[in-house]
Amino acid sequence: MKNPRLVYDIVSQTAKAIRKPVTVKIRKGFDDSCINAVEIARVIEEAGGAAVAVHGRTREEYYSGKADWEIIRQVEEAVSIPVIGNGDVTSGERALAMREQTGCDGVMIGRGAQGNPWIFRELVEYERTGALPPRPSKQEIKDTMLRHARLQIEFKGNYLGIREMRKHVAWYTKGMAGSAKLRDEINKAESYEELEELLNARIR
Repeated sequence: MKNPRLVYDIVSQTAKAIRKPVTVKIRKGFDDSCINAVEIARVIEEAGGAAVAVHGRTREEYYSGKADWEIIRQVEEAVSIPVIGNGDVTSGERALAMREQTGCDGVMIGRGAQGNPWIFRELVEYERTGALPPRPSKQEIKDTMLRHARLQIEFKGNYLGIREMRKHVAWYTKGMAGSAKLRDEINKAESYEELEELLNARIR
């Protein structure tokens, strides 16, 4: 973000070297003294970028404070390539609000999907009907966690798969009664069987 020329060189060389569309994610700026998302987005477009995703915080802010959707609107108005908005989208309602407020072409969801893959179903249903679908039942949440764990283990093996699932279980169970105790127990699980036994015992 501090070096537009370098951004141009990276995007242009990448676009020339591959046949796939080159998309770039940027932030509002590097810090409060360097708010240059509009400039960088124009550079990306000029360099051959096919789309740009904009997170409404600076690099220095990381995930603190509130995402600035106004900067997303400014980028949308400044370039002709598709603009994807990102930041503080935690529900279907918020996704639609971002699109309405910024005019962005799409919405990118990151942390809002952690432990909540149903957000995408919610987004589609809310945009289609204006109503939110029912939240998943405890049984559906448990079944999804176990399927997630099986896929995680298949992809990364038991040792890493189970350990990485611990943080996902914390996200899935956030706000549930007894979730703190469950998280403590899950952090000691060493196998899928232990995880399954704990979830079956605690989530009914």
